[in-house]
Amino acid sequence: MKKISLLWVALAIFGLGACKKVDDSTDQNEVDKNEQAIDKYTKDNNLTTVRDSSGLYYVKTVTNSSGNKPKIGDEVAINFVIHRLTDGFVVGKSDSLLRYPLGINLLKPGIERSVSLLRSGEKGTFLLPFYLMFGSAGIDNVPPYSPIRMELEVVQVRNEAEQIADYIANNKLIVSETTPNGVRIVRLNTVTGDSLGKGKTVNVKYVGKLLSNKVFDKGSLEVNTGSRGTVVGFDEGISHLRKGEKAILIFPSSIGYGAKGAGKDILPYAPLVFEIEVPK
Repeated sequence: MKKISLLWVALAIFGLGACKKVDDSTDQNEVDKNEQAIDKYTKDNNLTTVRDSSGLYYVKTVTNSSGNKPKIGDEVAINFVIHRLTDGFVVGKSDSLLRYPLGINLLKPGIERSVSLLRSGEKGTFLLPFYLMFGSAGIDNVPPYSPIRMELEVVQVRNEAEQIADYIANNKLIVSETTPNGVRIVRLNTVTGDSLGKGKTVNVKYVGKLLSNKVFDKGSLEVNTGSRGTVVGFDEGISHLRKGEKAILIFPSSIGYGAKGAGKDILPYAPLVFEIEVPK
């Protein structure tokens, strides 16, 4: 079988918004056919499934009652294999762990909903009607109105605090100070004197990164501390620095770009890292 790359899967599966369940009488007929196909599959394979309110059916094949239940904005790491229900043909699969923040409509609605039904360490078989996956149009190798079977594993669930803690540990950083709003400050050199505080104008050099260490921006910027001319975490972190100081600022999305994100690189609910140099 030809190996399907994660990029191909991403192009085929990722997409904003949810499919409409029923557009007209033709779609309603296809809904009924999907139900019949799913019912036949469960009987032929002796499965006892649960019907979710979204319209999908599922059975947990591995359970973990102590695992973390993902919430909106949590980073989930998943493995999956997606099949046509009717003949088992593999439509796509993850070649490596796929990590993304849950609940931002990054994936097809059937995948998003399926992930939300598992805890970390759990696996499940999900039977999905067409309107939760590839819709009335279909894609390559998936005809219109096709029901889908997905084998899904939720490997890890991490909230933002856990992501930040792991980043600090993995990069062997030592946090010197944590501000009231949650900016972790890692000081890289020793400088005496008072911190800048509010109302100071400085031109700082910066490198902005995601927790993956991918750089999304760099340059220099004039900052008037306390004016909220930049994101809260950036401004607050700089106000705690001294002239001549170099530091790393790490902060959660609540004082970054929040639930909206910024551009194509900064997804919603993304913690941020800034390497900062304040001039003397």
